[in-house]
Amino acid sequence: MRNDDSRRRGRYLSPMEIVLRSIAPEFDVFNSERDWAPEVDITEDAETIVVRIELPGMNRDDIEIDIANGVLSIVGEKKNETEDKNMTWHRREVRYGCFSRSFTLPTEVNGDEARASYENGVLKIVLPKEEKALHRKIKIEG
Repeated sequence: MRNDDSRRRGRYLSPMEIVLRSIAPEFDVFNSERDWAPEVDITEDAETIVVRIELPGMNRDDIEIDIANGVLSIVGEKKNETEDKNMTWHRREVRYGCFSRSFTLPTEVNGDEARASYENGVLKIVLPKEEKALHRKIKIEG
């Protein structure tokens, strides 16, 4: 990744940049850097929050997961294969490099009971909700 902070604002984009990236990625102002942010799904049921993040071609040893102060952070690096300098590229769309994704969790979770698995290029993180955050019915007395 590039260290020129004058052109970058981290992973946050203005609303206009988001629109431009979605309708015309070839005009992306960050296209030369090829920043990489893997796709994520976050779901919730009565007892858990489940995060699935697509990381094809990565080694589980190159991924770090951290929970602190209600924020889940996933950091990693997808290493580029060795290039043959005599090779002519006709298209290059696979992204390589470091990424960092952070998400504010919608409720408190029990980090000590969290589980993560990595299979077929998909990292799955299961975060059990804290006992005090679980939904309960309240009986009306009287």
